[in-house]
Amino acid sequence: MAGIEAKDVSKRFGDVQALKGVSLAVAPGEFVSLVGPSGCGKTTLMRSIAGLETPDSGTIAIGGEDVGGLRAADRDVAMVFQSYALYPHLTARQNMAVPLVMRRLDAWRRLPLIGDLLPGTRAAKAEIAAEVARTAELLGIEKLLERKPGQLSGGQRQRVALGRAIVRHPRVFLLDEPLSNLDAGLRVQTRKEIVELHRRVGASTVYVTHDQTEAMTMSDRVAVMMAGEILQIGSPRDVYLDPRDLRVAAFVGSPKINAFAAEAGADGLVRVAGTPTGVAVAIQGALTFAARPEDIAPNAHDGIPARVEHVEFLGEAVLLHARVAGATEAVVARMDARRAGTFERGQSIRLRPDPARALLFDAAGKRIVARAVPLGLKEIALG
Repeated sequence: MAGIEAKDVSKRFGDVQALKGVSLAVAPGEFVSLVGPSGCGKTTLMRSIAGLETPDSGTIAIGGEDVGGLRAADRDVAMVFQSYALYPHLTARQNMAVPLVMRRLDAWRRLPLIGDLLPGTRAAKAEIAAEVARTAELLGIEKLLERKPGQLSGGQRQRVALGRAIVRHPRVFLLDEPLSNLDAGLRVQTRKEIVELHRRVGASTVYVTHDQTEAMTMSDRVAVMMAGEILQIGSPRDVYLDPRDLRVAAFVGSPKINAFAAEAGADGLVRVAGTPTGVAVAIQGALTFAARPEDIAPNAHDGIPARVEHVEFLGEAVLLHARVAGATEAVVARMDARRAGTFERGQSIRLRPDPARALLFDAAGKRIVARAVPLGLKEIALG
């Protein structure tokens, strides 16, 4: 197995800086997702690793070897594209065999009829056929091998594309939004299959997606990219519960995190709309107070004043949308449907974020240390 290390990789397309000194290390056998909005640079970084783009600066190593001077074909990297890129005139078996045929048979041995007469051709073809059969069994597509892409469903074509990558036994797998063309139900099933396949094959994998759910459910680590930079990389749990940047907090999670304009007074207490939040910080002035929907609950006695705008019943949960005075976006609170009360549109309520789980960010959007304090305390000793 081989790891990947990109150091200070930059890439510009005309006036657009696609990558701004990006560094990324993927351990041998690790599954890392690059996630972010369209145009953030994640596909450019992947294509640079594959050798399909040449960085303006920086280095890329695979298995400890600097591959900057190697062609894409010589990097021993397999890439699965969003479009699958299958040859429509070839069967699934032939599509999967293409990389092995190109690698193991020279131009003469690939010729029809004549090639089979040359020494070693038949044995090489038998080995290729055996490799394809083993990979097809691994993917559960043995009965589809004689079909052409036009006769396969989207999920089946995706498996063939994966099989074409796996059959080479590459050092690295690169997957560029391979599930985006599948319907929602099939995406859920297929992402589980890809994770199981990764565990069996064990190669280092970089997975590009704009779908945060895919990234969070499939990866060992998630790298959140925006505007050509990696803002944070860590386990899905860390990225969700401990975001270091407000942009990361806002991107990861559905419904998105609630962000309130807040003020820290001279006493260190943080207030939203003049209401104490039960949180203290060691700075003074304007900041952003953020809380996940599951960490906010309606409270009959105290909390941030709000007015109900909409209620969504999801079966197991209720999403309560409420408007706080002066806020540009509605606050969303997620509650257990069995414990949630009844709310009417226009009803005045109070929302109480859990102080122990609140996230605070400074004016530049960077995370700052905060701690929960008893409500009503007049003076706070900050450490």
